[in-house]
Amino acid sequence: MDRHIYYCILKKYKGLFKKKLVGVTHLFILPRTESDYLYLALLGERTEVTGTYACVYIVRVPDEILDNILDGEKEYFGDRFEIIEHKLGEVKTLHKGTYLIKLKEDSDVFLKKEILLTYQEKESTPKKRIYNLVTKLDLETKEVGFEKLGEFALKSLILLQPSRFYYK
Repeated sequence: MDRHIYYCILKKYKGLFKKKLVGVTHLFILPRTESDYLYLALLGERTEVTGTYACVYIVRVPDEILDNILDGEKEYFGDRFEIIEHKLGEVKTLHKGTYLIKLKEDSDVFLKKEILLTYQEKESTPKKRIYNLVTKLDLETKEVGFEKLGEFALKSLILLQPSRFYYK
């Protein structure tokens, strides 16, 4: 069954009168099973393994409300939230916590044909779940504000509040 794969950005601005783009949060909405998705935010590239990126879990999104979530993000954030890429793919569960996502079509922007998504139990806490995204990302640094992190520090990279779309 075909599943949708989304790559989005959330632009961050600084300044009261003259807004200046200071960075971007990279967001992924990736299929987990045939009935739900994972909403993830990119933390940065792992220094110990090339092509592996750490992502923090935001929320699990059931298939039925995915369109409502995307519409809600667009409405809440306005032009700061942008869907960069939307492709079709299929997901396969290799074993518990590990998913293989294969794109059915070529990516225009950043994704390669296969994405391996793995839950990192040892690095996760009850409040912050970490996933590894194993793929080659071609993120344009000048266009979207991504800078490769020199050092990987989970506690200092990102602090996320529970999503307003939390679903149990």
